[in-house]
Amino acid sequence: MEIEKPHSDVSISYSLGLQERPASRITVPQIESPLHRIDARLGPIPVRPNRLLASLTGVGRFRPADAPRPTSIPPRQPRPPVREAPPVIAPGAQPVVAPTPSPAPTHVSSPAAVSAPPAVATPQPIPPAPASEPVKAKPTPIAAPVETTAPDSLPLLSLVGLSKSFGPVRAVDTVSLDLRPGEKHALLGENGAGKSTLVKMIYGVLQPDAGTISLDGRPLRIDSPSMARGQGIGMVFQHFSTFEALSVAENLAVVLPDRSLRDIRRDVRRIGDEYGLGIEPDRRLVDLSAGERQRVEIIRCLLQNPRLLIMDEPTSVLTPQEAEALFAVLDRLAGEGCAILYISHRLEDVRALCTSATVMRRGKVVATCDPREETAASLAEKMIGSTVERPRKQAAYIGKPRLEVENLRVPSKSGVALDGINFTARKGEILGIAGVAGEGQSELFAALSGERTLRRRDMIRVDERPVGQLDITRRRRAGMAFAPERRIGHSAIGDMRLSENFRLTHNAVRPLRGGAKKVREEFDVRAEGRDPFASALSGGNLQKFVIGREIAREPKVLIVEQPTWGVDAGAAAAIHEALMALSAKGAAIVVISQDLDEIFAICDRVAVLHRGTLSEPKVTGMATAEELGLLMGGAEPTALAEVS
Repeated sequence: MEIEKPHSDVSISYSLGLQERPASRITVPQIESPLHRIDARLGPIPVRPNRLLASLTGVGRFRPADAPRPTSIPPRQPRPPVREAPPVIAPGAQPVVAPTPSPAPTHVSSPAAVSAPPAVATPQPIPPAPASEPVKAKPTPIAAPVETTAPDSLPLLSLVGLSKSFGPVRAVDTVSLDLRPGEKHALLGENGAGKSTLVKMIYGVLQPDAGTISLDGRPLRIDSPSMARGQGIGMVFQHFSTFEALSVAENLAVVLPDRSLRDIRRDVRRIGDEYGLGIEPDRRLVDLSAGERQRVEIIRCLLQNPRLLIMDEPTSVLTPQEAEALFAVLDRLAGEGCAILYISHRLEDVRALCTSATVMRRGKVVATCDPREETAASLAEKMIGSTVERPRKQAAYIGKPRLEVENLRVPSKSGVALDGINFTARKGEILGIAGVAGEGQSELFAALSGERTLRRRDMIRVDERPVGQLDITRRRRAGMAFAPERRIGHSAIGDMRLSENFRLTHNAVRPLRGGAKKVREEFDVRAEGRDPFASALSGGNLQKFVIGREIAREPKVLIVEQPTWGVDAGAAAAIHEALMALSAKGAAIVVISQDLDEIFAICDRVAVLHRGTLSEPKVTGMATAEELGLLMGGAEPTALAEVS
């Protein structure tokens, strides 16, 4: 063995084979000619039959001397014992029962104390079956990766006839699905199709009304997320399940109680460096952007070493570069046997990552396919049931300036400081602001919306009227409207009904009678009941309601952040059409987005925000994705001019 890094503690496990000796008599394996001093001791508790835990101190990570050195991803930590699947009972076969001890009892306390004929490695009276043969082989170390999936491999997860209703609405209707180890399976469907409800039942957040969930061929009732995590199931939620008052490390400690904050901080920085998901572990969640919070969710799952990873819209607030880095991680996990259940409305991402897909519509499975053999358009058609035309902004009359931002400076509050922001959004124009998550987007939105008051009132002007020192209500009265990226808690309150959420932002002006109902009808917001709670809506339907609520006021200036985050192709097209119709009426719209396809589709001009500074706006038709990507990465505009 060769030592990679000295002066750190590690724990390893090794197999005892068929030795029938108590733990106190086991000899610790020695390493010949160590490069550093090694102190080894046995752990007091077996981790499972035929396995004991040994601790080595004063050394670093180990790898075989002839093994290739990893280039980016460090060796994975040992997976929980539950990763190894028990023997699966064939249909119609008798359950496997552990054999009773022979008349001459052996040491019952020994891990391998079951008597068996010498020729049989594991006493399992199972009828001969090819799938059971690997169980009889010599056990492998815990840290060894699980075999990748094969067409005839046994399912890791099986759903049979799963159903869930909320009142008269059947959110999931007799859904059946098999997911094998190492499989990257997409779950597709429009907003409200039942995808999130289905995966919440797998993760233990909801309980099914009918049907069965099986892991490794065994029916299992998953009562809670903690039980799901104990079974090796991890989930990245679309709506973040974090505590805003806590730091990143403290949020991770909630689900990792056996690790110290010091170890968590170290692991967060390591994963950030190696996986391209960098985040400062001592920053508070309340100060993070949506993209940075998404990184925290992903890191939390990676720290738990799952064997089944559910991802609900993981790339909705990630840039293409961040998404590619995430895909590399998912490919590595799948290669080690981790099954991936992937929910996304970015169909090109699905085609690039997944090898199979299940399509749901109104709670039922309507199609299964290989996304690599489909186009984004054909996948969207399967999801919605009709062809989706993505609108593009037509040439329009651009009038005088409506929103003017001049030398906008906002000091840092554990976030990103804004340094000399200058831009103008004119009448009838949609101005796009692109950038990687955490580069000052949230700070810019807070300054424009009035959540952060400014030192000078003339830093922001609406129709030549200074509004820089006005609060949010007074800015709304001046003709401004705002739609932040975070839906629950910022755009809407989950425990309030839609009509109440509608009045929240219409209190500054005369509220529209029946406004919430009108928005639901015009934007096809699907929810059960005459006036449901905001938390009862799916993410995409709530986003349509939020955008529609702000457009219903017909504002002079609209500031919208990530307008189509986590919505399906049909809903995205509806939102884009509504934004373009509002600009055609003379409004100035500022779209803060990380989706370059969205910016090229609906924006007249685009600027890039990087580390609190804004580039000079450029006509969208004269910009390229490569140029914007370089600016998002910090390239100077002069360097771009030299390259072109």
